[in-house]
Amino acid sequence: MKTVYCILTIAFLGLTSCSESFLELDNPNKVTSNAYWNTEADLAAGLATAYNSLVDDYNGHWGVVALELKEGRTENFQIRNDVRGRFDVSTYQNTISTGETANFYKGCYTGIFRCNQVIHFADQVQGISDAKKAELVAEAKFIRGLQYFILAIDFGAVPVITSLAESREDYFNEKATEEQVWTQVISDLEDAKAALPVTRPDDQLGRATKGAAIGFLGRAHLYLEDWPQVITELGELVTNESQYGYGLMPNFADNFVLEHENNQESVFELQYSLQGGPDIWTGNPANKSRSTFIAQECAPGEVGGWFELFPTSVLLDAMLEEKTTEGDFDPRATATLAWNYPGCVFYQRDFSTSFESDAIWLRKNQNWWNENEGDWKSELNEKGMRYSDVLLMLAEAYTMEGQVGNAAPLVQRVRSRANLVDKQAEMAGWSSDQMMEEIMHQRNVEFAREGLRFYDLRRWGKLQEVIAASQVEGYSNFSSKYEYYPIPESELENNPSITQNGSW
Repeated sequence: MKTVYCILTIAFLGLTSCSESFLELDNPNKVTSNAYWNTEADLAAGLATAYNSLVDDYNGHWGVVALELKEGRTENFQIRNDVRGRFDVSTYQNTISTGETANFYKGCYTGIFRCNQVIHFADQVQGISDAKKAELVAEAKFIRGLQYFILAIDFGAVPVITSLAESREDYFNEKATEEQVWTQVISDLEDAKAALPVTRPDDQLGRATKGAAIGFLGRAHLYLEDWPQVITELGELVTNESQYGYGLMPNFADNFVLEHENNQESVFELQYSLQGGPDIWTGNPANKSRSTFIAQECAPGEVGGWFELFPTSVLLDAMLEEKTTEGDFDPRATATLAWNYPGCVFYQRDFSTSFESDAIWLRKNQNWWNENEGDWKSELNEKGMRYSDVLLMLAEAYTMEGQVGNAAPLVQRVRSRANLVDKQAEMAGWSSDQMMEEIMHQRNVEFAREGLRFYDLRRWGKLQEVIAASQVEGYSNFSSKYEYYPIPESELENNPSITQNGSW
């Protein structure tokens, strides 16, 4: 290995002094902002790290731990008690020092910092068109908007940081109000919507599009109960469905298999693959596979899984509430869960002879067809938003505006895909309360395991009621305090400008 040494000789001649800039040397062994943010490739690499923050195994909103806890806090799933922090969150015993929730907080701000870098340094990049630069900045704003959306729904009032720190004081940011956090979400997504492309070529699948920005704008306004704005945003996608290329997959289960990833129903999809290094259990990025270990986390012990997250009978009962026009199970039930029904095959085994008779296991987004029990790398993508969500969110907004007749065909599209009886004419005559009951049920069955249930129940004001009625483990611990995560203890200790939220 050859080592290069730099020798600087400074000669003073007479009264001549050297300039200050002459002494400002870059460290040749370190990549600095001056040396790095100079090309389009640099911006693209910066964006890649920002996307990675969304799927980080332990810190990202669509990473393994967050996926478990989003569902484990509801009546539909339970979490095994061998990982204390996760179990505490799922049974409403977590505290301000629980590491899992602190990691989510850290993960959001890691992603925000990476986006701020791209936005900040974009202007110094040379050899790139203004249009392309605007598109890449819009992509960074889309991701930043998502991170603030996550902070708003998980923590509430948090600091809003939109620039890079220039001094020590810049690290100690006061909290914005929750309203101000939502304002930032909407501002970023509006900017993204204005400059992102409608479609992406095949080699850019998974990157943000105009439709994704509109979809999350609609979701943000839904959470804020701004029904007219939800109708404006999501109505754009539904009215111009062919332009954006969206639609429902004919077969619900096809959304969760490799052959049909990034399909017409995908509004935003988090990408996984078997590319990268050979390991899934490493902190070394060079050895890290771009796959996920969620499959092993949720698989039963009989096939070598760790059953960290498992469905409850409450979810199965909801799935079996209505049968198809032929009298079969709702296809969303058999695509989401495996249980002891005639002909059930799970991990290439007959369920009735290989698993406990009363067991219920997760099938959705699991590689349950895998014959190699020792290979737990899963490359199944996570669904950030599906078009069925757009339809049901828009139906909800119409319903809350008293326009049940406009909601009925949207809900029926979701029902029809599940081969349920056509109730469109009947639903059009329902009250808003009746339609909301239907929408609540359809959202539960449609999106189980996709991380929306907890937030849906909270915004409907039904979280405490549903958890109490379910009597899942820890239900008696629940109070409104647990509707949000606390500001982490580590943040309170390190940032003298911040205070705790709510009843925490």
